[in-house]
Amino acid sequence: MADYSSLLFELASEDRLNILLLLKRNPLKLSHVSAKLDFTVQETSRNIARLSDTGLIKKDVEGLYHLTGYGEETLNLLSGFRFLFKNREYFQNHTLAALPPRFRSSIGILESSDFVNDIMLTFHNVELMITKANEHVWILSDQILASTLPYLEKAIDRNVQFHLILPSDYALPESISPLITSPNFRKAVRSGSVDVRSIPKIDAFLCVSENELSALSFPTSQGKLEYTAFKTTNKTIIEWSEALFLHYWNQACAQAPQQLNPI
Repeated sequence: MADYSSLLFELASEDRLNILLLLKRNPLKLSHVSAKLDFTVQETSRNIARLSDTGLIKKDVEGLYHLTGYGEETLNLLSGFRFLFKNREYFQNHTLAALPPRFRSSIGILESSDFVNDIMLTFHNVELMITKANEHVWILSDQILASTLPYLEKAIDRNVQFHLILPSDYALPESISPLITSPNFRKAVRSGSVDVRSIPKIDAFLCVSENELSALSFPTSQGKLEYTAFKTTNKTIIEWSEALFLHYWNQACAQAPQQLNPI
């Protein structure tokens, strides 16, 4: 653990972290690092020496310092710490424990997402996402959001693909009857553009389209889903969110190959 602790010690310095982040963008000479970060040459030299000794950076034959592969991957892993630190109040009461390991370990991808600490605003963001979707709307939820149904009906009319995953024991409320009995909805179900599946337990609240992640929320420590959520239009995060949805979708299809008929 001595070597591991020494790495954490080096990363505990804000100055050294800033140097690493600067070198991640471009290789630089010591004097350029000093000028860009407004450090003295002596301070820069001392910190660069420490980072070099740790193996995070190295100097090439032209005198430019750049990240080693070890340094690059170390910075990539730090994004998870930054995401958790940025949202530390949220994660004091929420958990990632139910997520599949590969998504839990890559949670730093969400670093640039925005946290929406307002349930009504979250629902509004989902409605806007459905309104703007042109290809698909995928929702993983422990319930049907009644306020989204008018927007969903219009999306179905635009031939937007709609996939929904609900808990296996979920009872469809009568409030959605006007939608599911409409000719357009029935036609969409028959064509497969509307597909509703179920799994025994919902581990996250997730609403994503090809353009936007409008809501991603994790369960509380007591296992309950809330609707304060993370949102973004960042393409990398959208792809990560779609992969998470497909993990549960494939699980649902494997458990019940036939569509859960809501009619």
